[in-house]
Amino acid sequence: QSIVQLKSLQLRDKQQKLREEIVKNMEEANRLANSVDRTAYRKIMKQTLREARLTEKLEKQQRIDREKKEKQRHLDYLQSVCNQGRDLIAWHKSHQAKMGKLGKAILQFHAHIDKEEQRRSDKRSKDRIRALRNDDEEAYMKLIDEAKDTRLTLLLKQTGTYLESLTKAVVDQQTENMNFEADENDEEVDEEMILTDSHGNKVDYFRMAHRIQETVSQPSIMTGGTLKEYQIKGLQWMVSLYNNRLNGILADEMGLGKTIQTISLVTYLIEKKQQNGPYLIIVPLSTLTNWSLEFEKWAPSVSMICYKGTPDIRKNIQKKQIKHRDFQVLLTTFDYIIKDRPVLSKIKWQYMIIDEGHRLKNTQSKLNMVLRQYYYARYRLILTGTPLQNNLPELWALLNFTLPKIFNSVKSFEEWFNTPFSNQGVQDKVELNEEEQLLIIKRLHKVLRPFLLRRLKKDVESELPDKVETVIKCKLSALQARLYSQMKKYGVLFGSNSNNGKTSIKGLNNAIMQLRKICNHPFVFEEVERVINPYKVSNELLYRVSGKFDLLDRILPKLRATGHRVLIFFQMTQIMDIMEDFCIYRGYRHLRLDGSTKSDDRSNLLQVFNAPDSPYFMFLLSTRAGGLGLNLQTADTVIIFDSDWNPHQDLQAQDRAHRIGQTKEVRIFRLITEDSVEENILARAQYKLDIDGKVIQAGKFDHRSTEEDREAFLRSLLEDKGGSSDEPNEAEEESDELDDEELNTILKRSDQEFAIFTKMDLERQRVDAEEWRCKYGDNGKKPERLIQDWELPDIYRYDQMAEHTKKQETSVMGRGQRSRDSVRYDDGMTEKQWLRQFEDK
Repeated sequence: QSIVQLKSLQLRDKQQKLREEIVKNMEEANRLANSVDRTAYRKIMKQTLREARLTEKLEKQQRIDREKKEKQRHLDYLQSVCNQGRDLIAWHKSHQAKMGKLGKAILQFHAHIDKEEQRRSDKRSKDRIRALRNDDEEAYMKLIDEAKDTRLTLLLKQTGTYLESLTKAVVDQQTENMNFEADENDEEVDEEMILTDSHGNKVDYFRMAHRIQETVSQPSIMTGGTLKEYQIKGLQWMVSLYNNRLNGILADEMGLGKTIQTISLVTYLIEKKQQNGPYLIIVPLSTLTNWSLEFEKWAPSVSMICYKGTPDIRKNIQKKQIKHRDFQVLLTTFDYIIKDRPVLSKIKWQYMIIDEGHRLKNTQSKLNMVLRQYYYARYRLILTGTPLQNNLPELWALLNFTLPKIFNSVKSFEEWFNTPFSNQGVQDKVELNEEEQLLIIKRLHKVLRPFLLRRLKKDVESELPDKVETVIKCKLSALQARLYSQMKKYGVLFGSNSNNGKTSIKGLNNAIMQLRKICNHPFVFEEVERVINPYKVSNELLYRVSGKFDLLDRILPKLRATGHRVLIFFQMTQIMDIMEDFCIYRGYRHLRLDGSTKSDDRSNLLQVFNAPDSPYFMFLLSTRAGGLGLNLQTADTVIIFDSDWNPHQDLQAQDRAHRIGQTKEVRIFRLITEDSVEENILARAQYKLDIDGKVIQAGKFDHRSTEEDREAFLRSLLEDKGGSSDEPNEAEEESDELDDEELNTILKRSDQEFAIFTKMDLERQRVDAEEWRCKYGDNGKKPERLIQDWELPDIYRYDQMAEHTKKQETSVMGRGQRSRDSVRYDDGMTEKQWLRQFEDK
């Protein structure tokens, strides 16, 4: 109880304080102002630490929740943006794929359309080309109309215009000749009637030129043999020219008997047409004897004069026969046509026939001008195996000579057939496509066909054996290589002075010719031979110093052992001299014919070589003098020792053996020195052959070579070929050199010959080894077949020009000055050495 009272007493102050606060608050509540202001009842509670912590925790949680929601809302926004982007990309990809597929389909469609159009165009083009090749002009013109090709239409129009002008010129020529001859048997012909047929259509160009046809046969007064079928056709063509008052060019390939066909024309006109002449036949001197022999053989009844000889002999012929016209045929040469022009030009010739007529390719030559101005002939005929040698104007020159009134302008001829699209003054010319070239070719052939007849041996002479040509590369000997390098580098050669034996220098002009000489044989230069072979003894040096002679030394014994007979053609008579020394050294019986050989001696040489029991194995000929009009078909091997710039000269040389009467296969071996100027010459010759093949046989009209081009080409011979380095590449040389087996493969005509050649090689090697042992024992290095660098004298082993120049180099001193020795005024020590020596002291 007491405790309760004690507790109550302790609460007395608190109860009193509580009563005071209640009274106070009641007074506040009963006030009128407080009844309106509700904030007056607000009670400010005292914050405890616990409540503060709870509040802080709650606020923190709310803040975290708020940030989380905010972040989630941002992430949702970003996700929606990304989703939208992905959707857009997917849509664009899908759209792009659809568009790509659509575009591909469109391209395929157009490609298919273009392919079909190209196929149709190619088919039309092939049809046109086929029509051209088949000479179906009507079908070709119909296809051109369908194609609507303006270039081809223009080309046809241009060439057609030229053909029409030629047609009219031909008619004028024929009409003029008929009026001039005033032949009573010929009816007067209307020009319009010639140009059109009964239906008013234009007559074919060839038919119009050869409108009078005649069936011919071999004349009875031609008794030397029977003409072949193609020779009868040649006679028929020439008689057609005569009947139609036209001239022409007989351009059969060499070896097809142009001489015989010409004799058949003369005998036919004498027998069938009662045209006793006179006939003027102009031939080269080298073929004059052959022509005379052929006339005696085939037409002995024809009165023929061989006009040649000294002035007294020719004057005697003039007085006894020419003055009284006591002859039918006069056979002479180009020189006598010019020399004896006052006498021979007085005669009005029935026919002027010119053999090797390509000599008239230059319209400004003296022969051409003399024949045009002073000689008259009712008819002209040119014989040539090479109607085109370099360019189209040369062919025009022959046509202009035969038919000057028809082919009267080389400029127009070139304009129509050389530059059909000149772009009216534009410098750059449009290149022609295959069809356009073929069209021009056919038009050119159409122009030429009435006036030019050309047959090839492979086409008309099926029984003629094959002709196989092989180019054989020859190495340079060490001596040739040194001389070649000297010539290219300095333009001089070194040799021995005949007086004191010292080195001499020989300056030479025309570097290309000197390089060709070096390729053939170094002994062409006397100074070189004096060093290498001072006594000029014919020994093994003849073939050891020259790669070509070494090759001949390897192949000639094999050809002789197997019964073959050889023609060797040279460009230089000096090489022929060396070859004769070689033949004597090896014991080869041979004959020689060059420009100095007299005409009468030529025929004797031919008879001796062609005799059935002839002991001569080899015939040495110069290409220019021995390449015309010679029948040497008893030989079956031709060696072109060095090539001519004009490839037709070499072809004519080859055809001395490959001609009618040949019964064996003819092998042609062309010797070319590797890595030398000769390779350029061969390439140039091949280029010229391409021109001939395309113009005459297939046509070519883009020949734009000028004098500057030719000069540039000659300069390139010295710059490109022949090794710019002084020392040749031995590995390359060895790789290109023919060993005995490869050479035998080229030479052999049967397996039996190959076995013989192999046996001969072994025997040669054995003999060479025995000779070496007999001469030198087993000491020293066995020499190679070609002379090697270590065997040469010092003047060829070292650069003599450099040493010669060094000796001549002297200081240029002024007047009164002399050469002084250089003086040093120091003691020869460096600064450090001098200081060290000074310190030691």
